[in-house]
Amino acid sequence: MSEHPKAPEQRTVDVDVEALDTRGRTLHGYAAVYDVESGDLGGFRERIAPGAFAGVLDADVRCLLNHDPSSVLARSKSGTLRLSDEQRGLRFEADLPDSPLGENVREAVRRGDIDGASFRFVVGEESWSGEVRTVKTVAELQDVTVATYGAYPAASVELRTRPDNNDQRNTMETETDTTEERTSGGLQVEDRAAVAEERTVAQRIEDGLRSVRKGENRALTTAAAVSPGELSTVLYDRLRAASVVLSSGIGTITTDADSVVYPTLTADVVPAWYAEAAAIAPGDPTFSTLTATPRKLAHLTQFSNEVLDDSDPSIASVLNDHLMKVLALKLDAGLLEGTGTAPEIRGLKNIVGIQTLAAATNGQAPTLDNFADAIALLEAVNVPRERIRIVAAPRNVGALRKLKASTGGTYLWSSDPSATSPASVFGVPVSTSAQLSTNEVLGTSGAVTNSAYVYDVDSLVYVQRSPIEIELDRSRLFNSDQSEMRGKLRGDLISPTPTGIVRVTGLLA
Repeated sequence: MSEHPKAPEQRTVDVDVEALDTRGRTLHGYAAVYDVESGDLGGFRERIAPGAFAGVLDADVRCLLNHDPSSVLARSKSGTLRLSDEQRGLRFEADLPDSPLGENVREAVRRGDIDGASFRFVVGEESWSGEVRTVKTVAELQDVTVATYGAYPAASVELRTRPDNNDQRNTMETETDTTEERTSGGLQVEDRAAVAEERTVAQRIEDGLRSVRKGENRALTTAAAVSPGELSTVLYDRLRAASVVLSSGIGTITTDADSVVYPTLTADVVPAWYAEAAAIAPGDPTFSTLTATPRKLAHLTQFSNEVLDDSDPSIASVLNDHLMKVLALKLDAGLLEGTGTAPEIRGLKNIVGIQTLAAATNGQAPTLDNFADAIALLEAVNVPRERIRIVAAPRNVGALRKLKASTGGTYLWSSDPSATSPASVFGVPVSTSAQLSTNEVLGTSGAVTNSAYVYDVDSLVYVQRSPIEIELDRSRLFNSDQSEMRGKLRGDLISPTPTGIVRVTGLLA
C-alpha cells in the first residue's frame, strides 16, 4: 500500500547569538536540534529524533527569512546553502547575498533583533507517547529559515568569516572548543534560552484575541501576529492531538480546492517467473479514483464582554482551546460513523468494501479473541502489524481490562491493572472513543450492541481544506454587550484500500 502525502509543517527554535563574528557574510547554526522537547505547540509537544534529516540532506533546500519565498538568502542548488547532519542536530551554513536583504539580515542577527532559526518539513515516520510526538524521519525538507520568534528551547546560530577550504576544519574545531568553554563557564546555551521570555504561537494567538476591540470582527489569521502557514499548522496539530482517529497516524492531504480526486488501485499487477531471455508479458494495474469533498464542521459560542475583558487567562483563549477539542470530538464521530449523506462526511462504518467480523450472533462482551481475529484479517491482506490501530468504545476497553485467567485471577490484558496508555493488544495500540455509538441493534435478536474498528492507518486519508478558522466577533451582539467566537473546519475521509478496515460488530459490555 502506498504512502499518502502529508501536509508540510514548520517549527521555530530559539537560538544563541553570542560570539558573533560580523566580519564575514556566512550565517551558520542549527535549524533543528535533536532530542530536545519543544514547548507547547498547541496541545502537544514534540522532539526530533537523531538522524531524522539524514535522508534529505541532498535535497534542493532554500534558506529564507521567516519562510517568505520572496526573501531567499541562500540555496543548496547554487552551493550557497550547506546542510549537515550532526550529533546535535541539523546544521546549516548560508552565504548571505550581497544585497540590501542580506545586509539587513546580517545586521539584525548581529544586533540580536533576529534570534530564531526554523525549518519547514513534511513528516515521514513518527510516533506518539501521550501528548509528545517524536519525529523519527523527515520525508521532505522544504526550507530552513532565519526567524523572528522561537518555540524550541535550544539551538545556536552565529555569523562568522567564511574560511578557506584548507582552514575550514580547523575553524569549525575552534568554534566547537569556544562553545564548550562558554558552556563550562556556568550558564549553558540551553539554560539561557530557558530563562528567556518565550512567545509561543499559542501566546501570540491569545494576544491577538485580546487585541480585538468592541465593534470589530476579526479572524485569527488577521488578529494574531502569526504567519498563516504557522497558524494553520498549530491549529491542525491541536485538532489532531485531540482527535483519536487523526492522532492514530492516518495520512493527511491539505487542499484549497472544493474537492480532490485521489487515484487508487483496484487490482494489483501479477508478477510471474520467467526463464532467462524469455519475453516478459506486460500487465497493467487497474486504476480508479476517489473524490474527497471537504464538508464544513462548525460551532458558535456566545459570552459576556465583561468576562472577555476581565478574565485571566483570557476567556477567548480558553474558548479557543475548547472549540478545538469539541470540533475534534465531533470530527471523530464523523470519521468513525458518519453516514456520508451531505453535509455529513462518510466514516469507517459506512465505507463500501470494508471487512466485517461478527463477535457473536446474539452479542457478547468483547474478548481478546475478537481482536486477534480482526488483526489476522488485516494480516491476510498484507498489512504489517506496526500499521494497525484499534479504536473501541470505553465500555468495551473496560470489559477487556477486567478479563482474568480462570485460575489465579490474573488479569489477561496486563499483569499491572494500573498500566497507563498507550495500551496495546497483541502489540497493536488501542484507543478509546466515546464517539462510537452504543445503541446498535443486532439483527433479529434485538440486542443493543456497538462496534469497534481495527484498521491500517495507510488505508485512510483525511483531506482538509485549509486553514482551520477561528473568528472573534464583538460587533453583532452590541445591544447585549456580548461577543461570539466561531470555529470551523472543512474535511473529508476517503479510503483507497477499504479492505484495510475491519469492523467488529455485536460487542456488549
